[in-house]
Amino acid sequence: MSASTSRFSLPGTPSPFHRRPARWLALVPLALALASGCSREAAPVANAQDDPMSDAVSAAAPAEAAFDSRLSIVDNNGMLRFDGTVDSDAARKTITEAIGAAYASDRVSGGVTVDGNARPAPWLHGLAPFLAGFKAPGAAISFRADTIELSGQVSADQRGRLETLARTHFPGLRLSGLFAGQDGDADPAIAALAALHPQSPAHGVESALNKMAIGFEQGSAKIAPASLAVIAQAGQTLASMPADRRVEIAGHAAASGDPDADALLSRRRAEAVKVQLIVNGVNPGMIETLASDGGAATGTQADQVTFRVLN
Repeated sequence: MSASTSRFSLPGTPSPFHRRPARWLALVPLALALASGCSREAAPVANAQDDPMSDAVSAAAPAEAAFDSRLSIVDNNGMLRFDGTVDSDAARKTITEAIGAAYASDRVSGGVTVDGNARPAPWLHGLAPFLAGFKAPGAAISFRADTIELSGQVSADQRGRLETLARTHFPGLRLSGLFAGQDGDADPAIAALAALHPQSPAHGVESALNKMAIGFEQGSAKIAPASLAVIAQAGQTLASMPADRRVEIAGHAAASGDPDADALLSRRRAEAVKVQLIVNGVNPGMIETLASDGGAATGTQADQVTFRVLN
């Protein structure tokens, strides 16, 4: 099935995202590979026993798998970048009109693809009023199925405001990422990190950092959305500390039988946490990363990261 795309264009000027580097890394859109097949019917024969192809089965073309409509929006200091895939031209029009009403056209780039295999989006109805109040430089929001995920550089005050906005305009949908922990269910690690101050001793900072249970998607360095809120608090806490403080992040991965692959995954996990800390205000020079013990780990350290405060 063919797909069509609508894009905002900026005639005569390069994309604002090439003029001004982003302060943090946004995730790139997921590519969807759609397989198609063909069938062929054999001509009827008078005597099937005389036909060497009599046992052949003519297979019908496999149905293309349905998938959830999605939309990702990044506010890079007032420059909006968006991309997504939806089920219809009407859905695409709803998105582009909502974005156009909230942002000037010369501050927007991106596009939405229409694919008939996409499921209808349950978040379309509230999109326009949500975007009208979204304005949060450094933030990113993604919509998929019944889940709305907030990420990027977002202060605690902004998170609270955006959560209220999301609950108002998307009732019944699940809030994830930096929305976590905004409903009063305090994470002990968040509380421990928030209690630190610029002159906290190294051992106290290290203890609080190691209270974090940072999760990753299985076999990857992609941080689980539920871990973004606690990392954001760690970033804000470390950013308030003396510039000469040094923190080491060691990545771990469960042993797979391939030590080289385990070591690479471990280092990538440490680097992924470093990026999130930088997004939340930490000086890159404050953080060192490594793959611990050749990358393989067992028990509670498997598929985790650990911290060591060097001074």
